[in-house]
Order: sequence, then C-alpha cells, then structure tokens
Amino acid sequence: MIEQLQKKLTLLLSSVSIFLLLFLLVFLFFFNRNSLYRTMRNALSSAVTKPMDRSTSDSYPIYQIFMKENGEILEHSGEDFFLESDTEEKAVQDALSRIKEGKESFYGSMQGGKLQYYCKKDAPPDGKTAYRIALTDFSKEIGNIRQLSIVLFILFFALSFVIIVLSRFFVRKTVAPVKDAMLSQRQFISDASHELKTPLTVIINNVGNLQKKIENVPALQGEDVENIRENIRGIEEMGGRMKHLTESLLDLSRLESWQDRGSQLENVALSTLIEHECMYFEPLFFEKGKSLDYTVEKGLHTLGDENKLKELLSILLENALKYSLPPTATVLSLKKKRNILLLSVSNAVEKELSKEEKENLFKRFFRRDEAHSGGDGYGLGLSIAKEIVLMHKGTIKVESEKGQICFHVALSEKL
Repeated sequence: MIEQLQKKLTLLLSSVSIFLLLFLLVFLFFFNRNSLYRTMRNALSSAVTKPMDRSTSDSYPIYQIFMKENGEILEHSGEDFFLESDTEEKAVQDALSRIKEGKESFYGSMQGGKLQYYCKKDAPPDGKTAYRIALTDFSKEIGNIRQLSIVLFILFFALSFVIIVLSRFFVRKTVAPVKDAMLSQRQFISDASHELKTPLTVIINNVGNLQKKIENVPALQGEDVENIRENIRGIEEMGGRMKHLTESLLDLSRLESWQDRGSQLENVALSTLIEHECMYFEPLFFEKGKSLDYTVEKGLHTLGDENKLKELLSILLENALKYSLPPTATVLSLKKKRNILLLSVSNAVEKELSKEEKENLFKRFFRRDEAHSGGDGYGLGLSIAKEIVLMHKGTIKVESEKGQICFHVALSEKL
C-alpha cells in the first residue's frame, strides 16, 4: 500500500513538474524564434519606406527591387552577395503570385525560410501602380533556431530525468513518517490480535466446560437452568465472534505487511482448486433454497499461495451465499483471456450497490445498511479478499447493475 502510494505521488509530482518544464522550454523557444522574426520583419518593413539607395539596416543585408505591376523591374539596389543568379526573378514571380490574390503588402519566404522578403504597394511619380520588394538573408537565424530546438530538446530529457530522480527522493522522504505510522499501526493490530486470541480461546473453552458441568448441579433446575444456559450461549457466541474478528485482523495485518510476496508463491492448479471449493459450497447453497452454477476452464494454473486462494474463493462465495436472493443462482466462471485468468462471481441482490458503496466496498469495516447486510460480520472479508488479490499481483473490482452484483478477479497465468 505504501509502495503504491509512493508510485502514485512520484508519478503525479513528476508529471506536473515535467509539464511545467515543457511549457517553459516551449515558451523560451517560441519567444526567441518570434523575436528573431520580429526584428527581421521590422528591418524589411522599414527598408521599403526609405529611399532605395540608402543603407537600411545594421543587422541584416537588404536588397530592394522596384517593379511594375506586370513584374517589369524598374530599379534594384542594395547588398546582393547572398543572392543566386536567378533569385531575383524567383522573388518577383513569387511576389506576383501573391499580388494576383489581391494583397497589397505581405511577408514571404523562399528556400525553406532562408530568404525572407517584404512586398508593399508603392506609387511611382508617373502615377502607375508599382511594388517594392525588400529581401534579406535569414539563413543564419534559421540555423540558430534549429540549434536552439536541439539544445532545448536535449535539455528537456536531461531535466526530466533529474526531476524523476528528485521526485522519488522527496516523495520517499515525505512518505517516510506515514510509512512508519502505518507500520506501527499494523504492528499494534498484530500484537493486540495475538494478545486477545489466547484469552478468548480460554473463555470459549471454559464456557464449553461450564455447559457440560451445569447439568450435574442439583440445585439448578427448571427456569434457572435455562436462564444460565441462555447467558452461557450468549457469552459463547460473542466470544466466537470476537475470536473471528481478531483472527481476521491478524490475517489482514499479515497480508498487508507481507513484503517479499513473490518469493513465497508457487504453482497452483487454479481450475482444480475452484472446482473443489464449488463442490463444497453447493450443499450450503441448496440448504438455503439457492443454487450455485459454475463454469471452469480446465487446466489453468497461476503462481500463488494455495491456502490464500482458497480463502479468496471462500470469501466471494460466502458473500454470494449471504446476500443472494432465493431461489436465484450464483454464477461462477473461470476463463483465460490471453495470459490473464478471469474469475467472476455474480449473484442477484435485492438492492444494487450505489456509487459510494462500490467505492468503499473493499475498505475495512465497511458494511451496507443493516437491512441489506444480514446484521452480522465486521466488514473485513472483502478487505482480506482485496489484499489476497494484491498479494498475487492481480486486480479485483465490483460491478452492480440490473439487479446483479458481480466481482471480477484478474490473475496472471503460470506459463
């Protein structure tokens, strides 16, 4: 339980931290990228507002073209060292295709973004429509943007690894007091159960002896004998229930504190085990006017503890025996799906489980209202069942619909 809590907290803390890191790095990337584009575009837009023969930018080499609406070049000037022989013609053709779309001013790019230009409608002295194009070399900045993306990508994975390691460390430090408290609680429950078990056994045995000897007391006759017998039966019943409670608590404590579970598991013939348990429970269902139908796929094995698996099955069948409605049938099935063994136990109930009851059903001491709980038991059976399933690295869940309640258990197959 503590290990699961540590994993969940580590996952949560790591996920939130990595998400924030990703957001920060993406923000830095686009901030720098947009800053470069903004500076370049400001230089281009500023160039077309000044005379053709003037130096227009200290940061970018700018080459300008003054052309007619039909693409005829009237004038060109500026730094052209970054231009290839046909670049000027391609830039004019690219701009004309955009002009035909009805745009009067726009930014464009060529050669994969390495060449950027800005085109704006202009009016020459003769009054005819003309356009000015300002081009610049943006290849260096494109290279810088790519290098920045690679650096940030590597930085993301490096920092993510650091975040995961630190999250595990701090979660362990944070959970340590909780872990110590839970271990102390388990130890207390275990010790208390041990201490109570012995005197309860003595009380039950003494009550049995008292019942045998009371018949030999001449002074006790008639109504006095019946009253004493009734009191003794009450003591015996409560003592038995208290003994069952202490044994259940002790069993639950052992299951929860079982640290090295995997090394103590062995190959179990699950199909055979379930068939034997079902044959044992069939007469018990019959006595209460109910029935047990079971379908078990042959030859299925799992890695587990045979006694604990028997206890798991007994808990589920006893639960069905207790809550199912006569003369309905409880249906048990065991089948294989891929490498998973699926065990299900379903029975008809008077009242379906609510959402809150399904969430709390496997918690200690949880019981439904007295009208649907049978009025006895301590609400530990399903808690023990859950711990047995977790001990076998499996899952257990409950569904309740259409007047039925069904427990689903999934265990790994022993190959």
